[in-house]
Amino acid sequence: MRKRGLRRYYRNLNKTEALERIDFSGSPDSWFDLYHLHIDNFGLGNKSWKARKQHLNALFRLADKIEEKLACYPKDFQYWIQIDEMDSSEDAIYVHSENPNSNNFPIKLDIDGQTECKSLTLLDYLKQKNYYMVKIRLSDAKGNESITFFLYKAGLGLEII
Repeated sequence: MRKRGLRRYYRNLNKTEALERIDFSGSPDSWFDLYHLHIDNFGLGNKSWKARKQHLNALFRLADKIEEKLACYPKDFQYWIQIDEMDSSEDAIYVHSENPNSNNFPIKLDIDGQTECKSLTLLDYLKQKNYYMVKIRLSDAKGNESITFFLYKAGLGLEII
């Protein structure tokens, strides 16, 4: 993305049209199969901590709005925020429930307590949030490993652990 238009880009991070398209009614057609929303589709948060923080701030503002909607959702669900230590474009908010696509509810993680974080700035930022946090090591299709943080709130859906 060119430098021209960045101010408008960052201002638009706070718009939440995507929320209007999500069905939180609890009707038979209201379900989530690892549904997720990304904020940083271009990976601009990878350029600097200042850029990453702006994307994370927008992600947590969107999470607050989703949490309000989920407070009234009548079905069992899981909700978490997933933050990749090295790639801002992978950061996302997830909602998951029983669904007709697969029998993968609830999600369970294999947590490794030995996983060490390289980005202390990111870790300090996440510790300030009002979430429980676990971190695990994930590998992509090419075999590249990264640390991923899973943030969740007790009492808001089934725990992901």
